[in-house]
Amino acid sequence: MKEKKGIRSRKALTGLLILGISLGWLLSMTLLTVVLAQEIYEKLYEESYSFSTELSDGFNQFYDKNSSRYGYQNEHPDYFDYCVLGNLSVHTQAGVSSWRQYSDLTDRGKLIRKVTYPMETAVLFYDGEGKLLHTSNEEALFFDYFTQEEWEAGANVPYATHCAWIDISEGKNAEDEQEDPYQLFRVEFQGMHWLYEFKALRITGSFEGTQFLPVSLYYVTATQLYEVFRQAEAGASLISLADRGGWLDWQCLFDKSAEHPGKGLVTIYAESPRMWDYPRTAFSYNGTEYESLAALTKTLNFPAWAKVYQQSASFREMGKFSLGELLVFDGRRFADYEGFDYFSGGEPETEYYMITAVRSRPLYCAMSALRNIYILSGLLALLLFFLIRNCLKKRLTDPLEQLSAAVSGDSRAYLPENDLRPWREAEQLTDFYISAKNAQHKSEYEITRLKTALAYAEDAEKSRRAMISALAHELKTPLAVIHSYAEGLKSQIAEEKREKYLDTILTEAERTDSLVLEMLDLSRLEAGKVRLASDEFSLKDLTRSVFVRLEPLVQAKKLEVSFDFPEDAAVTADESRIAQVIENFATNAIKYTPEGGRISVTVRTDRLKTSFRMENDSAPLSAETLSKLWEPFYRADEARSGEGSGLGLAIARNIVQLHGGKCSAQNTDGGVAFSFTLPKR
Repeated sequence: MKEKKGIRSRKALTGLLILGISLGWLLSMTLLTVVLAQEIYEKLYEESYSFSTELSDGFNQFYDKNSSRYGYQNEHPDYFDYCVLGNLSVHTQAGVSSWRQYSDLTDRGKLIRKVTYPMETAVLFYDGEGKLLHTSNEEALFFDYFTQEEWEAGANVPYATHCAWIDISEGKNAEDEQEDPYQLFRVEFQGMHWLYEFKALRITGSFEGTQFLPVSLYYVTATQLYEVFRQAEAGASLISLADRGGWLDWQCLFDKSAEHPGKGLVTIYAESPRMWDYPRTAFSYNGTEYESLAALTKTLNFPAWAKVYQQSASFREMGKFSLGELLVFDGRRFADYEGFDYFSGGEPETEYYMITAVRSRPLYCAMSALRNIYILSGLLALLLFFLIRNCLKKRLTDPLEQLSAAVSGDSRAYLPENDLRPWREAEQLTDFYISAKNAQHKSEYEITRLKTALAYAEDAEKSRRAMISALAHELKTPLAVIHSYAEGLKSQIAEEKREKYLDTILTEAERTDSLVLEMLDLSRLEAGKVRLASDEFSLKDLTRSVFVRLEPLVQAKKLEVSFDFPEDAAVTADESRIAQVIENFATNAIKYTPEGGRISVTVRTDRLKTSFRMENDSAPLSAETLSKLWEPFYRADEARSGEGSGLGLAIARNIVQLHGGKCSAQNTDGGVAFSFTLPKR
């Protein structure tokens, strides 16, 4: 049955901390946002209704008997339309977009951002019969203008006395600029929010009420007029005079007069035209998507125009009143109350109706204002998380995990004195574990000691038998030679052979003595009873001196020896012992390199170690041979067992290991390489 694994305490506590701190932060930020959003809601609610009052103030001059424009709406309906369009441009666009800016609630210190709260607005104008006259959803070009006769009169008419407007929504969404005849106006307006460059217009077309339907439109730029007036004579500052003088070069925006032959077309001249381009901000209302607030307002059915004031409840039912979205509708009625007899009952005849709509998002405004608080509190929550997690980790989870690892047999030791004191439960578990572990250690130590002693005894016995066998094998040959030659001498052999026999006996005795000395040396090295000197010498010079002594052997086999040494090859070690290692490597290389072969010696140094490498031409060695080369009495070529003691490489390895280094051997492309490294001191 598969063992079920539970979640680790550190992961569990980390997850719970993240969940708890996140929920706490979200709850507190939500409450703060809702509180601020409610306050913003109340302010925006008041501002939404004051917008209708603010906009209607622009038309009260036509119904105030003390105003110089009292009654203009009847005498000059074109001027009234011009004022309507001007108010729509200013109040529904705020100079930049269809969003009014309300920043009354931002002065709350450094944490709450000083931001503006946008309010999208829309306006509808109706006549007294309920016919829609203008809506802020339009894109219109409006201006005061001169007739052809007034224009030609020049200085006799200092300013225009007529007003008109043009619907420029045609081609607004066209992909091809040629399909949008008013593209230049839109580009200019988007860049400066004012038609500064279009200084004068010459428009041909026909009227439909106060709306002008153009068939051709020409313009003069402010840049051209500046140059004309700069070069013109004094007094010729009027555009009409410059036109009569032939100084103007009218640019064609579009000309479709050929498509409208016949009479009824008139030409008018406008100076400094104005426009607005109502941007679309799509949103959803009662499950239906609308391109803008103005588009929604235009589609709603506002009933009983004569009783707008009595139907305020109907306006409220159409709106939305929540923190997420505040949508407020309102209406105004324009009528002339001057001289009206209030005691007669009824009301004066309504001339115009105005419907306003204001949309805002209090919750979004609050979130925008609280952005800095979100960031700061989020960072503080993150810091709190790491502080609590670090405390729990050091005081609880780390002691528990270390204790669990120790119980499960992990090699890591739990040492409470090296850590902060854990909390009570973890400390009690630790104390219990330590007492149990100490008792276990005593038992294990005794068992381990006995096993070690037994293993050492077995290994020592094996080593002793192997050494005795190897030593007997090595001594057998020279002793047999000495014995046979000594018997020959005892048999009184011929005088001429006595000298040869004695030389042979001496040679074999010396060989036996050398073997015994090497055995003693190896035994002392393995037992660690050799004291190493600390000499500072050049490994380069030492290597060259070794090969100088071996020069006869090198020349006898016609070998090529090459050296690759750095400039500084100084080491600190026992010079005589390192010379013994190099000599063992060198004699071994000379012995097994075929006649005419090559031996290369390389020394490399770096910040941590010095490396010695000797490579000689030879047949590659087997993996078994490479693994046993450093064992005493091992020879790769048993047929040559009579040469050498078989202890040289074993002695070399022990010498290098006593210096803190290591030896290695490997096959190369053309032979075998022996190397050792010594640490820098």
